[in-house]
Amino acid sequence: MKNLWGLVVFVASLAAIAFLNLGVALFIYALLLVIMVHELGHLSAAKFFGFKATQYFLGFGPTIWSRQKGETEYGVKAIPAGGFVKIVGMSPYEEIEPEDEPRSYPNKPRWQRAILLVAGSATHWVVAFIILLIIAFGIGFPGDPTNRVAEVVASVDGVPTAAAREGLQPDDQIVKLDGQPVDRWNEIVDYIETHANRVGHFTILRDGQTLDLDIPIVEALLGPRGPVQVALPGEHVDAPGRQQQVEGFLGISPDRPNQRTGFVEGFSYAGGAIVSFTARSVTSLPDIFTPVFNGELWRSLGEHGAREATGPIGVVDMARISSQAIDRGLYAEVLEMIAMITVFIGFMNLLPLPPLDGGHLAVLLWEKVTGKKVDVRKLMPLAATVIAFFTVLFVAVLYLGLARPIENPF
Repeated sequence: MKNLWGLVVFVASLAAIAFLNLGVALFIYALLLVIMVHELGHLSAAKFFGFKATQYFLGFGPTIWSRQKGETEYGVKAIPAGGFVKIVGMSPYEEIEPEDEPRSYPNKPRWQRAILLVAGSATHWVVAFIILLIIAFGIGFPGDPTNRVAEVVASVDGVPTAAAREGLQPDDQIVKLDGQPVDRWNEIVDYIETHANRVGHFTILRDGQTLDLDIPIVEALLGPRGPVQVALPGEHVDAPGRQQQVEGFLGISPDRPNQRTGFVEGFSYAGGAIVSFTARSVTSLPDIFTPVFNGELWRSLGEHGAREATGPIGVVDMARISSQAIDRGLYAEVLEMIAMITVFIGFMNLLPLPPLDGGHLAVLLWEKVTGKKVDVRKLMPLAATVIAFFTVLFVAVLYLGLARPIENPF
């Protein structure tokens, strides 16, 4: 063991992640996996084309374990916050041994270097596609809602819902309304919405027993994202505003059993989602950079309260969203979000900015078009500026995620 303190830090980091909410832990572990697969893409291309790769590591900081296999050292470092592959000649300041010159990055054919650079980001689309297939074939998608209650909302803005007050429970099955049999959720919804400030007569099946419940259905002010205000029995809510309406409200949501797809449907879904995620990655660039340059992001740092899910969204926000979704059993939604983020990270890494892989690709293209070799050392100030920009952006969004979390989309 090379570094005892490094091992302590590494184990403590993984343990801390494991003790977080399941959704948060799943999101963080998924990001680590995506990063390592990304680096594995670079390593695989390097091995295939004969580049000399000397290191493949998980994490940063002191080395706590490593093993030499051939010319490559594989290992784990103390801080599990990413990974890297070291290829001889990638750094413009590296001194290359004479025997390594033919296999160094600068001396390999331009087309091989381009494939090496693209290989890392290409794995993001592969990983995302596999995740989407797992959703389609292993988890499935919510089917048609049944007459079984999945969730009982306890309160809205501090006011208990009628369902909570009268003791409705998850897994209750509503079998009759006013003595008439029902088996479809839309019948139950229509009944509730049209019985505001009236007593509803529900017959439910609970643990094999039939119960008759008389429940006062209250008024609720509903907006695009659900209930905004709930009245007490016999009282009224405020007048509806824009995109709002007043309806009867009970405070329950239906069970929607997951249904797995067939082979053709699963691949069609995964392929369509990959295309959609890629297109959204492209169109979302203004949402990331515009708030930075027009000052909106910096103004939001001094504001208070929850914010809408617009502009840059950071790791803390994504982890919190994952946690909220897992709490509601929305496993497919969490994995789909991870797949989308995976594609987005791969796309961002291809932007023509040093020191991103896309920046190296831009250098290769420039050399191909002009026939002139680029001194990469002259691009270091630009690379430092890019790193500084994304570091400041990361810290700002991290602060917003902690101080002003986005509204719960679930």
